[in-house]
Amino acid sequence: MQSRNQELQQQLESSEREKQTVRQQLISSQRQNQELRQRETELVQAKDRELREKQTVRDELTRKERELAETQQQLRQKEEQLRSSEALVADFQKAQRDSETQRTKTQPAHLATAVPHATPVVKRRKLTVQCHRKKTAPCGIKRGSATTDGRFAYFSPDCSDSVFQYECSTEKWEELPSCPYNNSGLVMIDRELTVVGGRDDGYRHTNKLYTLQQGKWVEKYPPMKAARSFPAVVTTSDGEYLIVIGGSLGVGWTATVQLFQVKSIQWHQLKDLPQPLDFPSATMCGDQLNVIGVDANGYSCSKPITPPLTLSWKPLPPLPVTSSTAATLCGQLVLIGGGGDWVKSIHQLVGGQWVKIGSMTSGKKWCLVANTSPDKIIIMGGFGLFGRLDSVEECVVV
Repeated sequence: MQSRNQELQQQLESSEREKQTVRQQLISSQRQNQELRQRETELVQAKDRELREKQTVRDELTRKERELAETQQQLRQKEEQLRSSEALVADFQKAQRDSETQRTKTQPAHLATAVPHATPVVKRRKLTVQCHRKKTAPCGIKRGSATTDGRFAYFSPDCSDSVFQYECSTEKWEELPSCPYNNSGLVMIDRELTVVGGRDDGYRHTNKLYTLQQGKWVEKYPPMKAARSFPAVVTTSDGEYLIVIGGSLGVGWTATVQLFQVKSIQWHQLKDLPQPLDFPSATMCGDQLNVIGVDANGYSCSKPITPPLTLSWKPLPPLPVTSSTAATLCGQLVLIGGGGDWVKSIHQLVGGQWVKIGSMTSGKKWCLVANTSPDKIIIMGGFGLFGRLDSVEECVVV
């Protein structure tokens, strides 16, 4: 009996050992399965990374190909522009020989009756101006550019391709076709609205000029020698010359000055400003060119803009405020608004000193100004206490 019990005990112990062995094998198998699953996960993740890296490479290749295509397109456009330059000059000279009646028929309707006015130069005297509000603009406007043909005033805000037309007699506003570029300079050339320079949404600057004809912007004139945005642009009172002063290059400001002879269709590089001016503002007082910057510095030409087209700059007396806008009233240089505290004042340069000659209805800086007659200006927008302004004021010499 005892022998039987020992045998059973041995069988039981053997069975326990077998169970232990099976459990160990099971644990080992589970561990191996876990390792296999982990390895599988790592392989999947590695595959995902490889796919992402391949996609990144493909995206980069696509971007490079797109940039190359854009560069090639720009080169083709420049080649086409160069090839058509002589034809452009010939077409313009032919247009100049056309009769006045025929040329008037081809002008846009809203410019057909425009008559440029010369700014008479009178003996320096202190002026007195009065300002009153007009109908507000469709939107707030600051900086940008402005011009006029006498009947209409034109305004283009900064950082925008919009152009607004304001009829002075009726106070009617109309939005014109958008400019090809932002931050261009507005000017009248041969009684047609023209935009000078600018930049696109990708901050690529242009040296092109576009003229509004029959509701479309066309390249009527050859491009400037150098691209820029935010230029100060003026024409002489006889309309013979367009002058482009300074402007932004994207990084910093330029002091270069370019002159375009309208009849001969030629660009000339003139003497640089003594220093670059931020957001330059320019005006003609008779045959005298004046330009100021937002930092209370300014310069004038000591020689008239006449052949042989040599400029000699001299500094203006320190401006009484910063961020003002240059304008002309009765042939005299005036400053409109400005300052960090939104100045209402209008200042005139008399005897080498700046004197206050009137006040606007509200304080503002960075406003746009257009001369609608020798003794009258339209002041559009600006930057006030609560941001961009849509106000319009008319200031008249009394």
